[in-house]
Amino acid sequence: MTEVQVRPLVDADVDGCAALLARLPEWFGIEASNRAYIAGLSELPAFVAEFDGRLVGFASLRPHGPASSEIEVLAVTPDRHRQGVGRALVGRLEAESPAGFLHVKTLGPSDPDANYARTRAFYAALGFTPLFESTALWGEENPTLVLVKNVR
Repeated sequence: MTEVQVRPLVDADVDGCAALLARLPEWFGIEASNRAYIAGLSELPAFVAEFDGRLVGFASLRPHGPASSEIEVLAVTPDRHRQGVGRALVGRLEAESPAGFLHVKTLGPSDPDANYARTRAFYAALGFTPLFESTALWGEENPTLVLVKNVR
C-alpha cells in the first residue's frame, strides 16, 4: 500500500497547487485570497503531499516570531480527504515550525457552513484548541476562529 509522501515544495509544484485550490471552491472561493496563497508559496516554507506520484495536497507555514507560526494555507484534494494527507502535512509543519505554538485561522462556528465544521473538527482531532472567534480579522461576513497548538 502506498503512503502519502510529504516533501518541500519546488517551483514546478506551484501550478498544481493553484489547480488544487480551484477544485475546492467550498473552502477556497475567494480569488484574491487564492492568489495570495499561491504567491506565498515562493516566500514561505511550503510542502506538498504526493500519493502515487500525484500532488494531493499542500501547505505553507508563516513564522510570526519566536513564539508562534501560522498555517497559512492547507489544501487536500477531495478524493484524499480523511485519508491522512492533511494530518501528514500538519505534522510536517509542526516539525518545521521554529516556534512553540502553531496557529491557524478558519471560518468560525457562528457561521453554519458544514464544510468549515469539518475543518474545525479536523484541527480539533489534531490537538488544536479554539482560542477565539472575531469578526475583526475577515469582516462580519466571515467570522474568524483562531485555533492554537503547543508543538514543543
